[in-house]
Amino acid sequence: MAAIALLSDATIMPPRASSSKTAVIAGILAGLLAAGLGAFYLHQQSAPHGTDAPAAGSPAPEPSARAVDALMALPEIKAWSAHIEKASGGRAHGAVMETSPDVRLIDGKPYHDLSFMENTPEAAHRWESFVVSQDGKRILVDDVVSGELISLEQWRKDNAPMQRIATQ
Repeated sequence: MAAIALLSDATIMPPRASSSKTAVIAGILAGLLAAGLGAFYLHQQSAPHGTDAPAAGSPAPEPSARAVDALMALPEIKAWSAHIEKASGGRAHGAVMETSPDVRLIDGKPYHDLSFMENTPEAAHRWESFVVSQDGKRILVDDVVSGELISLEQWRKDNAPMQRIATQ
């Protein structure tokens, strides 16, 4: 009964008014939490089952990691990332995200669906979608409007992706 009496005698503080700084911090924390949970989920999905000890030597990178690295090495992706950072004063960043956890078979070979995104404090905006072979040696552009896959060479010729940052 004493504990109940102490709680009932406690002074209840009125809620504080929210500031824009508090909202920004809450948004950042929510984004970090979502990223952490996503990374944990991906780690759990890619972890080998039934093994207690890692294999001898350094582990080979996950197939999706090789695909992401290959995409991040494209000059367009590097330029877009630098442009987003500079234009936003560091508030936004370029990122490659896996858009589907399932591999996609193209000509009998597994590919990963990846998109280059612009991450802002408010939202993420897709710039382009790609499919990348697991070994990272073949990259195709996924034209979401037509539904067709086109080669990097054709994409560069038809869309001039480096001009995208020159006009923004």
